Amino acid sequence: MPLDKTTDDLHDAEKGKGGEDRYFITALSRGLDVLACFRSGDASLSNQQISERCGLPKSTVTRIVYTLLKRGYLVQVEPGGRYALGTATLALGSSMLARMDIRQYARPLMQELADFAGATLALGVRDRLSIIYTEVVRSTATLALTLQVGSRIPIASSAIGRAYLAGAPEAERNAIMRLAAELDESAADAVREGLARGREDYEKYGCATSFGEWQKDVNGIAVTFRSVGTIPVHVINCGGPSSSLSKEFLLNDVRPRLLALARKLESSALT
Repeated sequence: MPLDKTTDDLHDAEKGKGGEDRYFITALSRGLDVLACFRSGDASLSNQQISERCGLPKSTVTRIVYTLLKRGYLVQVEPGGRYALGTATLALGSSMLARMDIRQYARPLMQELADFAGATLALGVRDRLSIIYTEVVRSTATLALTLQVGSRIPIASSAIGRAYLAGAPEAERNAIMRLAAELDESAADAVREGLARGREDYEKYGCATSFGEWQKDVNGIAVTFRSVGTIPVHVINCGGPSSSLSKEFLLNDVRPRLLALARKLESSALT
């Protein structure tokens, strides 16, 4: 079961009888889940794929997809039922990214470190049990990672996810754990382990790490920093193939530069 499936409700104070949220609109939640199941590498999805990713009956998916088609949030790319995100979703994403002024300030600083390390650097924010990249720069090295803005990275096994877990406010960490527990015990165990590892790394290094644990041939380190406005916690990572980015190089040479970059970004956000 994908870790991103369940809707994340950070506020459970308005629960009605039986533990149900009387303000929660199930149909709207399902429609948003359908939109959220499209990932950066997906050219299109079938009804069956949407159904499997969202955990919804195909008949329900058919009605939701029809509605989203009518509103322009999905388009049909071929007869028989393959769908892609429509142009109406651009307004949502563009408005969100426009509020993240930190991206413009961070990009040249990130590029400088990416070129030094021969690596990929990314900014990210949390969505459910993933970190979504909001800015990505990479070195000219041929082995640099090719992840893009919009890529989803698992929160439990990646350096950027562990950094977020370690740096998030306690109330948000508790909400993340509740969300993971709603999926299954293995998801909760993974997040619990990721949090413990992130805290341990922060005590030892001042950053979170993942050496071959997210992907067996990828090493990375990451830190959180505070922003302002509607998204107070950001994460920034530096990573790449383990063949060119050793654990020692990341910790000894890249780590102090990444920490300094995060401090500079946090300072700029607070002024």
